[in-house]
Amino acid sequence: MAADTIPTPPINEPAYVRYVFLDIVKFTTGRSVEAQCEVVNKLNELLVTGLSHVQLQEPQRTLIPTGDGVAIALFNVSYDTHLILALELLKLTQIHNDATADKMQQFSIRVGLNENVDNVIQDVNKHRNVAGTGISMAQRIMDKADGGQILVGETVFQALSPRERYMSKFRRFDTFGKHGVSFAVYQFQSDGCLGLNVDTPMVFLTPATEKPKLSKFAAYYIAIAAANREFLLSCDPDGNRDEVATILIAFTAEDRIEKSHTAAHESAHTITWKAGEASFPDQFKHYDDTDFWMVMRLANCIQHNQLNKFIECFERGSMGPTYAFVSKVGLERLHNEWPKVEAQFGLHREKKENTAKGS
Repeated sequence: MAADTIPTPPINEPAYVRYVFLDIVKFTTGRSVEAQCEVVNKLNELLVTGLSHVQLQEPQRTLIPTGDGVAIALFNVSYDTHLILALELLKLTQIHNDATADKMQQFSIRVGLNENVDNVIQDVNKHRNVAGTGISMAQRIMDKADGGQILVGETVFQALSPRERYMSKFRRFDTFGKHGVSFAVYQFQSDGCLGLNVDTPMVFLTPATEKPKLSKFAAYYIAIAAANREFLLSCDPDGNRDEVATILIAFTAEDRIEKSHTAAHESAHTITWKAGEASFPDQFKHYDDTDFWMVMRLANCIQHNQLNKFIECFERGSMGPTYAFVSKVGLERLHNEWPKVEAQFGLHREKKENTAKGS
């Protein structure tokens, strides 16, 4: 297609953008200023070659320098152009390194892919630029990668994974960004791709010795969530079920702990709405009727500060962990680490009865 027939995204208008966000790993480590300049020049050269490989005309791409890297915004391109370009750049980088004896001029890049409807803007130099959630998330996705790795966001995964050539080529990881907000990233893995690193990203390697024992709060939270599983399953999953459940279960867990510390002749100071009076479903409805944004912010705070360290104890949904539902790991840890809490809710007895029925 000729360049003059390709539409240019208008300034100050939204556009669907596919992103290739990359930077040089350990750019300044063990590298002189002169070598840094040479590496940046080489990266720019490889970018030109890579863009030529995918036959992108100027109206289809905007290059946004980031110092030791670049964000490439792609417009009106095929569904997998960003991945093809990323693989080509990794290959070209590996070829360069194999042919370069000077260690300071060898380098590795990491790549984050994302796509979203963002706004096309004009920067201070009157160059075309992009602003929005898509480009911001592309950088956060890239930040989780090691050298030679490609990580993609949820939208890219949803677009690529159903395609035959990309089926079973992604491995999911759950992670956290600014303000403790959780999101999923997917590592692209494929045999025979020169320069592609398929090892697990270092940020997702957690030594077994770092696993903390369940806190008393987490133990009660898991027990309460498990005891009310059937009710929570009956709630609308498209609403803010998980956030409302997080608040109600957390408050109930705090009340349980408070009661365990209160002398028999004194009254415990509870925080749950109508604690000891209303049923769990009625309490759920009460919190579900509360201001939406307050529920979202409070639930996120509880999840980030008190539950994230025990993330394996909860089931995963399409968008990350669902703190309303306990995983098998969570039930096993509750049984092994807090059997007395488990006994208060009859969970172990129920498990044994179910096992007996199954046999």
